[in-house]
Amino acid sequence: MIHRTNILWINNWNIFNKRHIFSYLSLLGICLIILIFPRLAHASSTPVSQTSAVLQSIHHDLSNNVDLQQLLSWQKTVDALSHNAHQCITERSGNLNQIDKSLGILGSAVAGEPKNLSTLRLKLQGEQKNLSGELATCKVLAIASADLAQKIQQKQEALHAAMLLQRDHNLWQQALALQSVPISTWVGEREFWLMQNGQSIFAQKSLQISFAIGVVIFVLSLFLRAPLAKKIHRQHPLPIAKNNFYHYVPLLAGISTIAAISAFTNTLSPLIMLLLVTWGGYAFTAMFLALALRPSGVVSQHFDWPPQTLRSTLRRLQSIATLAVFGLAWLVMAPSDPLSLTHQDFFYSVYHLTLLGAVFWLIWGVGAHKPFHTYPLLRALTLLALMVTATFTILGYRNLSNYLFFGLLMSLFAFGIGLFFSWGLTDFWSQPPQPSSHWQRFLRHRLNLKDDQPLPWIAWLSTISHTFVWLGIAAFILYAWGLTHAGFTLLWKYFITGFAVGSFHVQPFRWAIATLLLILLFNINTVVQQYLTNHSRIIGHMESGARHSVLSIVRYTGFIIAILIALSTAGVALHNFAIIAGALSVGIGFGLQNIVNNFVSGLILLLERPIRVGDWIQVGTTQGYVQKMSIRYTLILTFDRTEVFVPNSELIAGQVTNWMYTNSVLRLMIPFNIAHDADISLVKELLVAEGQNHPDVLQDDPRGIPPTALLLDVSENALQFYLRVYLDDCNKSFNVQTDLRASVVESLLRHNVVLAHQQQDVHIMSKQILPMEGKLAQPTGDR
Repeated sequence: MIHRTNILWINNWNIFNKRHIFSYLSLLGICLIILIFPRLAHASSTPVSQTSAVLQSIHHDLSNNVDLQQLLSWQKTVDALSHNAHQCITERSGNLNQIDKSLGILGSAVAGEPKNLSTLRLKLQGEQKNLSGELATCKVLAIASADLAQKIQQKQEALHAAMLLQRDHNLWQQALALQSVPISTWVGEREFWLMQNGQSIFAQKSLQISFAIGVVIFVLSLFLRAPLAKKIHRQHPLPIAKNNFYHYVPLLAGISTIAAISAFTNTLSPLIMLLLVTWGGYAFTAMFLALALRPSGVVSQHFDWPPQTLRSTLRRLQSIATLAVFGLAWLVMAPSDPLSLTHQDFFYSVYHLTLLGAVFWLIWGVGAHKPFHTYPLLRALTLLALMVTATFTILGYRNLSNYLFFGLLMSLFAFGIGLFFSWGLTDFWSQPPQPSSHWQRFLRHRLNLKDDQPLPWIAWLSTISHTFVWLGIAAFILYAWGLTHAGFTLLWKYFITGFAVGSFHVQPFRWAIATLLLILLFNINTVVQQYLTNHSRIIGHMESGARHSVLSIVRYTGFIIAILIALSTAGVALHNFAIIAGALSVGIGFGLQNIVNNFVSGLILLLERPIRVGDWIQVGTTQGYVQKMSIRYTLILTFDRTEVFVPNSELIAGQVTNWMYTNSVLRLMIPFNIAHDADISLVKELLVAEGQNHPDVLQDDPRGIPPTALLLDVSENALQFYLRVYLDDCNKSFNVQTDLRASVVESLLRHNVVLAHQQQDVHIMSKQILPMEGKLAQPTGDR
C-alpha cells in the first residue's frame, strides 16, 4: 500500500514538473492553506444578520410620540449595533483577504491535479461567496444604523428645542397661583420649617443650649484669635493673608459647634440646617475671597486695583457666594418640602432674578476697571445675556431660563476660577530662586544646580500646567451648557481616532504626543549639550573652536532628529517632504536663496573650521574676535566692544584674515624715525636690547626670530629703523607695542639720540625778488 502511494506521488510530481505548474514552495503554501482553512470556516460561521429586525422596529416606533429617555435608550442600542456592523465588516474583509491570498497560491484549475486540491479550491470559492454576501449585509446594516442614528439625533434636537421653548406661567401668574394653595399645605409648610418633634424649634432647650454654646465658642475664638495665631506662627504682627484667614475662624468655629450639637441632640431642623449651611458657606467662601483679593494677592498684582475697588468687589462676590450656597442648600431640602413643585416656581424665579441681579451688579462694577474696560463688547454681551435670561424668567420660559441661568453662571464661575489658577501658576513658575522654597531646593539638589542658576524646563512646565487648567475649564463649561457623557465620548473618540480635513487625516492625540515628544527631545538635546560643556573629559582634549563646532553639530543634529521623530509620531509621511521640497525649490531659487546660502555656508564653516570661536579675524573693514558661530551668521566682537553680525556667505565667498588659524604667534614691525646724524650701531643695539628685555617677546623660540633692529629706509627727513619682534599670543599685540615704544623712546633719549621729525628749510634770495606794483613798504627797523 505504501509502495503504490509513493508511485502515485512520483507520477504526479513528474506531471507537474513537465507542465511547470507547481513548485515545492506552492506545495508548502497548500499545506498552510489546509491548516488555516478550518479556522476560516469557523470564523465565517458567525451570524451577522440578526440586527435587521431591531433596526426596523426602532425605525417604525420612531414615527410615534416618544420621550427623551426612550430616544436615549434607542441611541445606545443603535450605537452598539453600528459598532457590531463595523466590526463585522473588518472581520469579513480580513477573512476575504486571506481567502484571496489562498486562491492566489492555488492558482487556476489544471488537468491532472490532485483531487484534494480541487476540493479545497471549491471550498475556498464557496466560502469566498458566502463571506462576500455577509460583507455586503454588514455594510448595509452599517449604513442603516448610521441613518437611524442620524434620525434619532434629529428627533432629540427637536425634542430639546420644544422643551426649551415651552412656556409656563409668567412671574405674575406664578405669584397668583400661590393664592390657590390650600391652608393645609401652608400649615404643613410651617411645620416643615418651624416645627421639630411636635414643638417649635425655637422652644427646644437643646437647640437653645447649642446656640448658646456656639455663641460662647464664637466669642472665645474672637478674643483668642490673635494670640493663638501669633503663638502658632511666632511672628508679630501677622501678614495680611494670615490675618484675613483667622478673621473668619471664630464664625466657622461657632457654626460648626452649633451644627455638631444640634445633630447630636436631633434638633437639626431644615430651617436650622439651611441657616447654618448658608452662614458656614458665607464664612468659608469669604475667607478664600479675602485671601485672593487682599492688596498683596494674585488679583491685585495683575489688576492693580485701588483698595476701595477691591473691598467693593469683595462684598459683591461675598453676596453672590452666599446666594449660591443658599440655593444649593435649598435644592437639597426641596424634595422634602410639602409645597408642590408647581407652586415653588415663584420662589425659584425670584431666586434666579436675585442671583442674576447680583452677578449683573458685579460685572457692571468690575467692568469699569482694567483689564475689563479694554473689552467693552465682551462686557456688553455678558450683561445682555444676563438681561435676556432675566426676561425669559419673568415671561415664564422656565426650561430656557434654567438652561441659560445654569450655563451662563457656571461659565462665568469657571472663567473666573481659570483666571485665578492661571495667575497663580504664572506667579508660581516665574518667581525668582528662593532658598526657602522646598520644591526649588529639592529640584536644585537633584539636578546639582547652584542657587543662582535657573531651573530648567520651567517654561515648558508652565505651558503644560496652563494647558491642563484651561482644558479642564473648557470641559466644565461644555458640561454646563448641556454636553452629555455621550458628547464627551464622541469628542474623546475624535481626539483619539481623528477626523478628516479634505484628504488629510488629523489625529489630535498623535499630534499632542508628538508635541510632548518634541519638547522632551529638545530638552534632552539641551541637557546633552550642557553635559558636554560642563563635563569636558569627553571633548576636553579639543581646542575651544573644535569644542564649539562639535556642540553646534550636536545641537542642530538633535533638532533635526527631534523634528523628524515628532513628525513621524504625528502621522506625517516623511516621503511627502520630497514633494514639499520640490514645491519650495522655486521659492528658494528666488526669495530664499540668501538664507539657504548662509545656511550651507554655516555648515561648511562648522565642518572645515577655517575660523573658530576665539580667533582674531578681519573681514573687510571689520576686525575683532569671533564670539559666536551659528548656522546663519557669525558674531564678531570688535575692539571697541561692538558686536557685528556677519553673514556666513561673506566668510566663504570673501577674503578673511585669520591671525590665529594655525597658531597665535604674531610678528610686530615697530617703526622709529631717527635723525640723520645718529649713531646707527648704537640705535640698533638699543632697539635690540629693549626687545630682549620685554617678557612677552619670543627670544630663543623656534616659532619666531629673536628681536632684530632693521634699517629699511633712508628718507630726506629721517633714518627709518624697525624693531622686529615675535609674540607668542597675538592678543597681547597692542600692550606689547605700547611697552616697546615707550621703553625705546626713553632709552634713545637717555643716550642723546634725537628722534627725527618732518622739517622743511626755506631760503630767501633777495636778488630774485620781483618788485610789486606800487610802492614797497620801507622797513622800519634795523636789519
